[in-house]
Amino acid sequence: MLYSAMLVHGCALADMSVCTVIPIPKGKGTNLTDSGNYRGISLCSIFGKVFDLIFLDKFSGALFTSELQFGFKAKHSTTMCSMILKETLAYYSADGGTAFRTFLDATKAFDHVDYCELFRVLLCREIPHTYVWLLLNLYTNSVAKINWNGVCSDSFRVVNGVKQGGILSPVLFCIYLDGLLVALNDSKVGCHIGRIYVGALAYADDVTLLAPTLRAMRLQLPA
Repeated sequence: MLYSAMLVHGCALADMSVCTVIPIPKGKGTNLTDSGNYRGISLCSIFGKVFDLIFLDKFSGALFTSELQFGFKAKHSTTMCSMILKETLAYYSADGGTAFRTFLDATKAFDHVDYCELFRVLLCREIPHTYVWLLLNLYTNSVAKINWNGVCSDSFRVVNGVKQGGILSPVLFCIYLDGLLVALNDSKVGCHIGRIYVGALAYADDVTLLAPTLRAMRLQLPA
């Protein structure tokens, strides 16, 4: 029904594919002359926001992520992630033990999401093809323009990435990253507290690897 309604209202579907990007400095004291120090926040249309909310509600059961992911999910937070990290290090450092940690920070991770892989993952989660096709079209036909101090650039096509500022975007990104966390958990390489695997902790695109030895840490790192 949602799909049919949006086909009937073609103007709404077209409007959903258009967004305005506002460059926001990543933090205080950053060099504002360096374009790499800005985060592009997308201002989406009301139709796009409604679609995101409906999609999240309708397919919430398929949009789950690993327990190692603490970003953008109910009853999880950065505080909880940080607490588990500190408790793991304390657990391994007791009685003179050691633990090693590596922080993975992918540059502009949200902007480099590959559409083919993202929508393959959604299909594998048995979300109906019609809805995935609609979402795919919204992303592959996405058009953006930059608003800088009240002046807008010419429009251009967006060929990869998820929209920072979109309601559905952080959930899609966490699902996109989920395969890595599942693989690390299945490998069982890294730190454990009892039988609980804590060798990898993530908050969206910020991932921490924890290992009791350097050899284990090397096995965790991507080739």
